[in-house]
Amino acid sequence: MTRFFISKIIALIAGIVLVIVAYAHNFNSLYVISGKAYGTSWSISSSEYIGDHHKEKIEFIINKIDYVASNYKEDSEIALINKNFKEYQFISDDLFKILMIAKDVELKSEGFYNIMLGKISSNLGFSPTFNQNLIQKETSTFDLNEKNNSLIRNNNNWFDLSSIAKGYAVQEIHEYLLQNNLNNHLIDIGGEIIINGYNKGKPWSVGIQDPYSFNNKSNYIIQNIDGKFIAIATSGEYRNYKLDANGNKVSHTINPKTLKSIDNNILSVTVVHEYSSTYADAYATSFNAMGYDNAIRIANENNIALMVMIIVGDDVKNLYSDKWYDLNI
Repeated sequence: MTRFFISKIIALIAGIVLVIVAYAHNFNSLYVISGKAYGTSWSISSSEYIGDHHKEKIEFIINKIDYVASNYKEDSEIALINKNFKEYQFISDDLFKILMIAKDVELKSEGFYNIMLGKISSNLGFSPTFNQNLIQKETSTFDLNEKNNSLIRNNNNWFDLSSIAKGYAVQEIHEYLLQNNLNNHLIDIGGEIIINGYNKGKPWSVGIQDPYSFNNKSNYIIQNIDGKFIAIATSGEYRNYKLDANGNKVSHTINPKTLKSIDNNILSVTVVHEYSSTYADAYATSFNAMGYDNAIRIANENNIALMVMIIVGDDVKNLYSDKWYDLNI
């Protein structure tokens, strides 16, 4: 056996060892990229390496949707639509997709989901008024023309997409990751979450916040058994609220039937959706607005997985729709 042959064998063995070590390192490592957006934070965790070029594309997706749906940017597409009323106008593909889902949830929630309450939300201090005198005396809706991506409305009530835009962004990022064979990931934008694939060979685990805890204590743990796709959205008033001049709590969620902040015994609602974080985001808001009796009923009628945390005396009780048990989470 020649020295050259022996050196080749040693090099081959060393190469195999390095591949095994690299595989073991990747299998046991969790890669995380993160940033700030939409007045909150975003992060993506994966057992697969996410290169800088992917992070740039993901940031592009986040910024693109911000310029479509932001209530805070004067030059976002929805802000320009709000300030320049037209009964009929063409809109971008992204906005059309968002409004299509919003319209579907509005109908299925019996009107408890309504994205045309922007003036009320601004007056309550949850988004800017842009120095305009905002008065809204009635609920309104909108229609869409699928033939030419156009929006139709009959009054100048403002759109507020804060209950659906983050969910849409999470869904867009998920689809981008799948297109690039990054199948094992957890995406989180301000609590709107998608889990897909595995976390180092095991299911992802997501804890649902205990509303009475300020130490990120979990009330419930959700796992995607068998690595299946799961979108998770939670809506609650235990942190996102303001106090009025009299010290009364003012919620960011508005009841479309009363045009006032909600006032019920729901602490939080969690929706688990099998294919869309956009739907999960919108449904979570609608269920929070309508009260737990209607929420459980409508969730069952539409086969939606729902968990509602309510106050019963001094205790917290969890209520579930039928679909919640079917998902095996």
